Amino acid sequence: MTFAVPLSVGAPFEADAFLAGLAGVLEASVEVLEFLPSADERNPWSVVVRVPGRAAPVVISLERTKRMDEVPPAIAGRVAASRFTLIVESLLDAEDPRIDWGKLVGIATAHEGSIAVLDASTGQWFDEAEIDGELLDAEFGPPEDVLWRVQAVSTSEDLEQGTVWLFTRGLLRCGLPELELLEVPGARASAASRMLDAVAGLLLEDGPPPPEIPYSIGPGIDVALIPWREAIEALDPESLGDEADRAALSQETPNPLLARRAAVCDIEPKGSFKRIWTWPGQAAAHFSSADASIYRSDAATVRSSAIARRSWSRAVAARASTPEGLVLLAGIPLDRDVEGRVEHAWIQVDSVEDDGGTGRILRNTRDGRAAGTPVEFQAADIDGWRLVRGEATIGPEDRIDPMDFAAGRETRGGA
Repeated sequence: MTFAVPLSVGAPFEADAFLAGLAGVLEASVEVLEFLPSADERNPWSVVVRVPGRAAPVVISLERTKRMDEVPPAIAGRVAASRFTLIVESLLDAEDPRIDWGKLVGIATAHEGSIAVLDASTGQWFDEAEIDGELLDAEFGPPEDVLWRVQAVSTSEDLEQGTVWLFTRGLLRCGLPELELLEVPGARASAASRMLDAVAGLLLEDGPPPPEIPYSIGPGIDVALIPWREAIEALDPESLGDEADRAALSQETPNPLLARRAAVCDIEPKGSFKRIWTWPGQAAAHFSSADASIYRSDAATVRSSAIARRSWSRAVAARASTPEGLVLLAGIPLDRDVEGRVEHAWIQVDSVEDDGGTGRILRNTRDGRAAGTPVEFQAADIDGWRLVRGEATIGPEDRIDPMDFAAGRETRGGA
């Protein structure tokens, strides 16, 4: 995997100076394995190092900044003005890719002139606020979804029309198949994308299930993973995702769109004579609302629960500041099912005190409680929260201040 970090420096600097600064940031020694020859003045230096806590060596290079595409507007000017870029390359530890990803970001941003980080494997940019906040959070580590990105390719400029082909980028480097959804109605692409995120997070912990075997991603929400070549056998000619589309969309060698991939499908194929695998529309429907009850990996649960509890008081204050039109939901863990997964239920909060509150369960639960059942909860037990206003919603990991959201000001902040 490769990170590119544009720098706000006017001239190149020596590798030794950077390595000394890196050792200071890591508070550990950096072992130099090899200095690589410099090709020309556009590439001042490259060095191979080993750092404590990582088995794989890291290649660090300083290069002249090249043109970069899809730069977020907030940092586009600074990136365009950058003269030099730090490149960091290494293999990702498949045993714990999330934490290892965070370690590599820490190495890549060790220079004080770092502007932002581009994860070349996914095309995602991360700015200074994200880097200094959740990405390098010493207690929690980065969120799981930094490891992949869901992309959408539509048959129509209007996403509400036609069908959409959704696929992930980044899971291959974690030792997993990339995931995709074929022939998704454009109007349902947002919910389908959230479902892909949920499946990807669970596979990081579980590993991929056998093809065609129902895989549970929430209470009553089952999908099947099907090899992509089998899933496209009956693809509608008007939809995207056949081999020609895959060859045209990627210039990489080998082409990742032709590599190890799985289509997320309904658990039962359609058709009496020929099996036709279809996208799991019923399962995706669960992801259309803010109170969807889904399974999460243990790592994601621990991380999101801690962040939710840390910011709970801000959510409560926001709700109190706007008595009408703003709904506060609290996520609470229920019992484990026979497979050991914890069901997470959403309750609509009625009253709140310092140490907890009361509310009503929004959906029927597997342990027999009906929607509308009153419950008491402890603030120390919540594993998530949502503020909902109409169709807009935010949670603890959104960078929007709850008070701004309550006032209708969706400015970026440190929620």
